[in-house]
Amino acid sequence: MGVPSKFLIQAAHVTSPHNNSPPFHGINNVTDRVTDFTALTAQNRALVEGLRQEKYANVITNLDNVEYIEGLGRLARIEGRLVVEVRSCHEDQTRFKSLPADRVILASGVRTSVPDQLADDLGSVEYITNETAYFEPKRPESLIVLGGGYIALEAAQMFSRLGSKVTILQRSEHVLSNLDHDISNGLTEQFRAEGIDVHVGVDITSVVSGEDGVVVKGISGTNKRTFTASKLFLAAGRRANTEHISDLPIKLASTPHGGFVVSDTLQTSIPEVYAAGDCLADSPQYVYTAAAEGQLAALNALGTLRGREPRQVDYSTVPWVVFTSPSIAGVGLGLSEARAKGIDADASSLPLRLLPRAIVQQDTRGFVTLIRDRSDDSIVGARVLAEEGGELAMEASLAVRYKIKSKDLAAILHPYLTWNEAWKLAALGFNKDVTTLSCCAT
Repeated sequence: MGVPSKFLIQAAHVTSPHNNSPPFHGINNVTDRVTDFTALTAQNRALVEGLRQEKYANVITNLDNVEYIEGLGRLARIEGRLVVEVRSCHEDQTRFKSLPADRVILASGVRTSVPDQLADDLGSVEYITNETAYFEPKRPESLIVLGGGYIALEAAQMFSRLGSKVTILQRSEHVLSNLDHDISNGLTEQFRAEGIDVHVGVDITSVVSGEDGVVVKGISGTNKRTFTASKLFLAAGRRANTEHISDLPIKLASTPHGGFVVSDTLQTSIPEVYAAGDCLADSPQYVYTAAAEGQLAALNALGTLRGREPRQVDYSTVPWVVFTSPSIAGVGLGLSEARAKGIDADASSLPLRLLPRAIVQQDTRGFVTLIRDRSDDSIVGARVLAEEGGELAMEASLAVRYKIKSKDLAAILHPYLTWNEAWKLAALGFNKDVTTLSCCAT
């Protein structure tokens, strides 16, 4: 009798005291749009600043043999030795400190990329980015989002649900253009159902200030289009911060991102210099991968001083999540990626309308997909479009990491009425018609 109780538990969650009096400043109850956007973003800023102090500044303070210096560093050589020259700003060429270094780690991050063809226009138009948007004191009445990547989509839905009228303009024919189209199409349908205008295949030709905000003009096919909003959110990619970093030649990628080119051990073209984080040319650009890269770069930099063999970075089983609703998550290879690599791959997708947990939760949007190598039945990738997508990522990640076979995944006991049961049913789907199976079938 699990279904009746779980159904009513989920219904009770909707009317719980937590929802009737949410812990977010500026929202009175769950039925309201945000009534005090300033209070909400101020709470957000206080949370970020508190975490920055607790998890970064305080951690550094408590470390032995660590000196924290505020300033801008630049690589140079003095009498043949590598040094970091510290200056107060880029324009000030007077160094106030010179730090000799046996090894250096670059972690200069990224910034929002401005499309070359719009550089002049955007120089005279006020816009917000992911670095500023979440601390704005006033909610935009309407918002144009330039871009269709995960930053653009997360921000678009967030502002829409807080009450802004949102329009997404994407140059490619699909949002999240690096993923298989079943994912992007499914999320686009959901966005449009929520009232978010999604326009794909739009080449932006100009951005200018208008009477009530911003005017964006573009071409879609052979048609000229004009879009207006009170604010512009720029999310058309990110570019590595590599300028003013080094007086020495250091290899950069010839891509729009333009990050530092590194070896598998995170060593740059300058042997004593390593790099980590979003400034890397081929980094997945997630917080957790940046942290892992920082640790590995430090271990390799110090280890090579002691003659130890450096370790290599491995991105093959990095799980990722796009925090939209429904969420998107994945790990390993998609079906088209696997086949492009010469793998004899096939896929098994489970629509969430067949998952008992989704049914009782009355949210059957989306699906989960497993990708396997048919030659040995091993799982090589997984994709998710589901409200709880992020919570499903790790079981799939372990399956890919340890090359679990689909038949073994299907045989593992999964608790009934959980989201992770989706993986069992998807694994069964390689060899059975899941629609004909009873509950808890094997």
